Amino acid sequence: MKLPVYLNHAATSNHKFETTVNELCTYLKENNNNNTNRSANGLNEANLLFETRQLLARFFHAPDPAHVIFTSSATMSLNMILHGLLKPGDHVLTTMVEHNAVSRPLHLLETEKNVAVTRLFCEKDGTLDPKQIAAAIRPETKVLVMTHASNVLGTVLPVKACFEQAKKQGLITVLDSAQTAGFLPIDMEKMSIDILSFTGHKSLMGVSGIGGFVLGKDIEKQLDPWLTGGTGSASMSLKQPAFLPDKFEPGTLNMLGIISLKSAVRAIQEYGLEQIMAQERMLTARFLKGLQALPVQILGTQEAKCSVPVVSIVAPTIDTNELAQQLADDFQIITRSGLHCAPLAHETAGTLKTGAVRFSFGLETTTEEIDYTLSALEAILVN
Repeated sequence: MKLPVYLNHAATSNHKFETTVNELCTYLKENNNNNTNRSANGLNEANLLFETRQLLARFFHAPDPAHVIFTSSATMSLNMILHGLLKPGDHVLTTMVEHNAVSRPLHLLETEKNVAVTRLFCEKDGTLDPKQIAAAIRPETKVLVMTHASNVLGTVLPVKACFEQAKKQGLITVLDSAQTAGFLPIDMEKMSIDILSFTGHKSLMGVSGIGGFVLGKDIEKQLDPWLTGGTGSASMSLKQPAFLPDKFEPGTLNMLGIISLKSAVRAIQEYGLEQIMAQERMLTARFLKGLQALPVQILGTQEAKCSVPVVSIVAPTIDTNELAQQLADDFQIITRSGLHCAPLAHETAGTLKTGAVRFSFGLETTTEEIDYTLSALEAILVN
């Protein structure tokens, strides 16, 4: 077994397909960085952009490749979406297990823009009852925004049932797929998703600095541009273009990130999304079973079939940051401790004061690494 053992895939995937690395190197060697149609030599980039949009539109079952918008991250995407949709006097529904990429923009809108926010109750394990939604809707309710799975608890939320309830009342549905895109199948039409936010550097296994969002049918008419600037199109006008994707893509795009997305998504499709899910859930189940013998509190549902490959623990005999540091220093096991940019999820779990140590698995994680990590925890906590 090779050290270090990387178990922080929920933050950034450590695995990069060989084809992705090769395509990035080829681009850097051969390309002169003329971006899209903004130069005479941008034909290759324009083709690459269209092919990647087309690939992602099919991957997420979106209506049109032009509805795939590239940004720098899921955080940027969610800010663009929430600021573009919500106006003073609007009401928005969200959950108590959101990442700060959702919670902080909503807090800003709540405190400075007079947008009302209702946070739907989640059980201690992160589960949520969709029946709450109908009772929470007001005449001024406009949006339901929620994560597909908690980055702390691992729990997969009942998105389809929640969004179906919301759509019956005319709400716009927004999904944060940061923890699930590339692990769970996502069908925008079947799941009643109006806008899907994604990031490239987690389970999609691209590089950092690339993300985006995907628009459902006709929803762009209700979304105002929050970020404006040069697009290389309609340059005589001082107004942002109204057509897609230019309406939401000002500035120079991250072509390396886009190349990594195209290559990695193709590799995921060849490998098989179902196989990835089965493999990583097997590892999660093995880790959860091993933890049963150790003096730790396990957060979440403790069922791999209901979760993404994320397991967070608290040990009553040692500070969570100290435990993570000891795993790193003594055993070269890389985890993530603290509040994981999701204080509301920790509040829900009852771990706001302590935080937790999070273990998250990826495509390159092995059963040997799982067993080694369990042995390391036993050495620290028992022996």
